[in-house]
Amino acid sequence: MSDLSSDQSAIVDLPLGPTCVSACAGSGKTRTAVHRLYRMRQSLTDRCGIVALLSFSNVAVNTFRRDYFSLTRDEAIRARSSAVEIETVDGFLTANILRPHASKVMRCNRTPFLVGGSEPFLKGFKVFCGVRSHDIGNLSANLRNEVFEFSCDEGYASIPIPSANARKVIDKLGAVGAYTHSLGRYWAIRTLEQDTYLLRALARRYPHILIDEAQDIGPEHQFLLEMLIRSGSKLSLIGDPHQAIYEFSGADGSFLKLYGARGGVSPQSLTVNYRSVPIIVRVANNLSGRSDAAERTPPSSMNGAYYIPYKKAEKDKLLAAYTSMLASADVDAEDAAIVCRSTNWVEEWSGGGEAQGQGIVRSFVEATIKRDKLGRFDEAFDKACRGIVGLLGQEHGDLVSILKRGVPRVTAVPLRRAIWSFVRDADRGLPSGKLLAKSEWHPLLKARLLVLLQRLEADFSLKLGDSIGQKLANKALLDAPIIELSDLATDQGKPVHVSTVHQVKGESIGAVMYVADRAQVRKMLDGTHTEDGRIGYVAVTRARNLFVLAVPENCIGSFESELVACGFSKAGSS
Repeated sequence: MSDLSSDQSAIVDLPLGPTCVSACAGSGKTRTAVHRLYRMRQSLTDRCGIVALLSFSNVAVNTFRRDYFSLTRDEAIRARSSAVEIETVDGFLTANILRPHASKVMRCNRTPFLVGGSEPFLKGFKVFCGVRSHDIGNLSANLRNEVFEFSCDEGYASIPIPSANARKVIDKLGAVGAYTHSLGRYWAIRTLEQDTYLLRALARRYPHILIDEAQDIGPEHQFLLEMLIRSGSKLSLIGDPHQAIYEFSGADGSFLKLYGARGGVSPQSLTVNYRSVPIIVRVANNLSGRSDAAERTPPSSMNGAYYIPYKKAEKDKLLAAYTSMLASADVDAEDAAIVCRSTNWVEEWSGGGEAQGQGIVRSFVEATIKRDKLGRFDEAFDKACRGIVGLLGQEHGDLVSILKRGVPRVTAVPLRRAIWSFVRDADRGLPSGKLLAKSEWHPLLKARLLVLLQRLEADFSLKLGDSIGQKLANKALLDAPIIELSDLATDQGKPVHVSTVHQVKGESIGAVMYVADRAQVRKMLDGTHTEDGRIGYVAVTRARNLFVLAVPENCIGSFESELVACGFSKAGSS
């Protein structure tokens, strides 16, 4: 425990019981949560139940597992407690409620499975809004005053769905054992409401639950947690309300902000930023209204928070300026990022346009883009799996869920390996995105997929679907490369990672440039009272040494005095 600060140690050593920790960015939330878990486990015997540490991303969970193992690796194997569970919140619900118990409420004769929304068999499950039908993959089930309301998200519009219409199709989908991400929480709540014995059993099994990034708890998760609290579980939260950037799904940080005032809950805080240089902490404080302390000593190289004007049509000039600043700050391109508010902007700044193709072929196009343009092999694997499942018989509709979970079936591991090999190998598997889509990429894809499907049929007894040739038609493909070579590269030829702010939340990055439009700059400077304001705050607090705010040139005069007052300096002014 010697690497803990006094504030962190005080939280770690608290008596067992509900705790609410409000922690600033860069305050060591992960370290504190892992050590708190370790201390809680030391205070209990295995017979007392399981202590659960939950978060909202696989990256965070993997970090927790790694750090917890490092704390316990020196203990004798027989002395280690096995009564610890580290999982995502949705993974916790899946393992403890949905897969083992929800089939009774869903009225299906199989283990329930997750669908992504693009599976071909879902074409038979449409929800009617009163005007037209919508894909069930776009259906959201949201709690409002403890009553479910339903809507379909179409672009930027949210279309209300009559409850009777939604429930009819949800029940129909449930009868075959399938659920989407949103409907998983719906079925989890319905299962616990109808099975009070299961609810009590879960509370006994998990007497203590610790949730990281608690500002991301939405109404459905809160409802489930409240049920467990009433049944006896002791809940502890740790997070930062100023980083609540999922308000669109109801997660506005209010549960975390109010939980510390409950009777019996110990309110705590972490107010020292160990990540960022003092100037960046100053900017973050001015945006959020906090008064956190900066622990770090600034390096001798360039550091701090800067603003820079840009024209969207001249992104090469902006990149050149950012590259020069990286060199001055002694930050390698691999430890730098460009972040944007929306995925559309990420696509633009990554150097490519919209995906080509239709239907199943489009899934493989998207897989190619994820692999060759963005370097996200896990997402490429997911897209390819969805395309492959679309070419198989309908009885394999749960295959994507099985492969993503890594279920320890006899065939799961070698099947994953076969598909991974196809996705990773541009020479013999999924063709390169540099090829002309219609005349070069598509013929290779079709030929290689047929070989792969034959292998899946022979080695894994998977049944092929009908009309494979039609499903692999080259409609909407252009005789142009699927991707353009990214122009976002430094002089050394190293790519600069481009991402949404949501995707880098929780990360610590040497240098960050946030490319914003006029409205986003305005919201950022207005503080963290809105979701867009909090997104700006999250962008700032990811950076360790250098933060650059890219402001449209045609409006920079409107913001210049406010930026300087907030703590920013103009790039190139010194």
